[in-house]
Amino acid sequence: MFEENPPSMYLTGSNHTEDSQETNTATGGALEAQENTGPIPGDTNNSHPPASEQPASPSSPQQHLACLRTLMSRQKAEYESRVASLEKRNRELQSEIKDMHSKLGQQRKQHSLVEMKMRNAERAKEDAERRNEMLQKEMEEFFETFGEINKWK
Repeated sequence: MFEENPPSMYLTGSNHTEDSQETNTATGGALEAQENTGPIPGDTNNSHPPASEQPASPSSPQQHLACLRTLMSRQKAEYESRVASLEKRNRELQSEIKDMHSKLGQQRKQHSLVEMKMRNAERAKEDAERRNEMLQKEMEEFFETFGEINKWK
C-alpha cells in the first residue's frame, strides 16, 4: 500500500531506471490530462500555446518545467503589455479630464460674466423706466402749469 520511495525522490532526479520510467509515465499522464481538458471555461486568454507548439510528450520533468517557464514568460509579456496599454490609456483619459475641467472652468467664468451683464442690463432698464416715468410726470405738470399761465394772459 505504501511506496518504498517517497515522492520527494522524484524531485531529486534518481538514476534508477524504474523510477525514471515511473516519473515519465506520471508526467506524461498529467500532460495528457491537461491537454484533454482543453481551455478553461470563461478563460478568454489564449495563453496556451497551440498544439503544434506543444511537444507531443516531454521526456522529462525538466522539459515540462521549461515549457511551463516559456508559457509563464509569454503570459508575463502579455500582461505587461496590457498593463502598459492600460496605463497609457489612463494617462490619455486623465489628460482629457484635465482639459475638460479647464474648459468647464472657462465656461463657468463666461456664464457668471453673462449673468452679471444681464443683471446690469436689467438694472439699467429699470432705471431708464423710472426716469421715463419721472419725465412723463414732469411734462404733465409742466403742461398743466403752462396751460394755466396761458389762461391768465
